[in-house]
Amino acid sequence: MVNADGSAFRLITSGANNNAFPAFSPDGKRIVYRTIGPGGEGLRIMNLENHAITALTNECDNFPVWSPHGDLILFSRKIGNDFEVFTIQPDGKNVSQLTHTRGNDAHASWSPDGERIVFTSSRMGFKDEVFYTNAPQAYGEIFVMKYDGTQVEQLTDNQWEDGGPAWQPHKANPTPPAKTSQASDVRSIPIARSITSDDSVDLTRLKR
Repeated sequence: MVNADGSAFRLITSGANNNAFPAFSPDGKRIVYRTIGPGGEGLRIMNLENHAITALTNECDNFPVWSPHGDLILFSRKIGNDFEVFTIQPDGKNVSQLTHTRGNDAHASWSPDGERIVFTSSRMGFKDEVFYTNAPQAYGEIFVMKYDGTQVEQLTDNQWEDGGPAWQPHKANPTPPAKTSQASDVRSIPIARSITSDDSVDLTRLKR
């Protein structure tokens, strides 16, 4: 971990495992991260005050993201040969599978109000992504859904590899609202798109 100005670099994990993809809880007191190695695999939660670690899952899970409300953690889990999108409570209860399609669903991100989830998926099949980029994870297209996995909407449909989506808040709101059926208040969704044969990546913004 390091301060925003680049100072006070410190190592907060250790051991033989590969620990990566950390995400802060909304209050900044804990992080959730993925671990894999001889010490086991799955998601772990670390208390940043005393560095106490709690095992959240013990499956092939990755890319955890804490919800703005703090009540759910979004992640991807390998089921057979595919990855699906899941949520789980920080106490390890109520694991919920949100996607159930062939292909990989991963790289998910919360909307600022915690109402919706944007993610990348190969459920529509590949067009030219693999041939253009030689990418091992050419997921394909961007989708959005509600926090409970309903109301799935496809946002992109093209020959490029679209991935790494994230939400832009319309305005700062330090107090997360309660869950409602109203749409998220966002301007756009930036994504990474591979567009050239040399595997370079271009950033693209989807207007909403």
